[in-house]
Amino acid sequence: MRRRAALGSLGLAAGLAVALAGAPARSAGLDCGPPSAPHPEADAVLTQAILSPQLDEKAGAALASAVRRLTSAGVPRAVIVDRAVAAYCPLVARDGSLTLDRQREAVRRFASTLTSLVYDPPEPNQGETAFILSLPVRPALSLQIDAAAAKAGKTRDAWILEAIQARLAGD
Repeated sequence: MRRRAALGSLGLAAGLAVALAGAPARSAGLDCGPPSAPHPEADAVLTQAILSPQLDEKAGAALASAVRRLTSAGVPRAVIVDRAVAAYCPLVARDGSLTLDRQREAVRRFASTLTSLVYDPPEPNQGETAFILSLPVRPALSLQIDAAAAKAGKTRDAWILEAIQARLAGD
């Protein structure tokens, strides 16, 4: 039994190595993966809402409206996320003005925003949904942020939010 499990693990590792060996050939462009099973209702609504790789305020409102419409129609949340990312990724992949890293970042940001809309929608008459931003920073900068937050007597998140708001206000 152990031998079979070990062989299975080796087979999985070998398969992964072969798949990763092919990665440089695919890295020339954004890999959106194989398409998932279509969902006609979700696909129609989301395709109308997702028209470009740039999500400005108008596009964000259209996406939020599409999410509300689909959830109220009983479309499973996971299907909404899956189909929306499946519609968005090829738009980003075709945007020649973006580097591969920027394309990946755009898809991650879209998926994060979308997931917040789908799983944490704002309550009626309670304003907007808060989004969690994920930002990679180097360890030295992370330590500086922690020190500045501690010096100000704030949590890390509160300090970062205040710093962003101050910068946007021109302070």
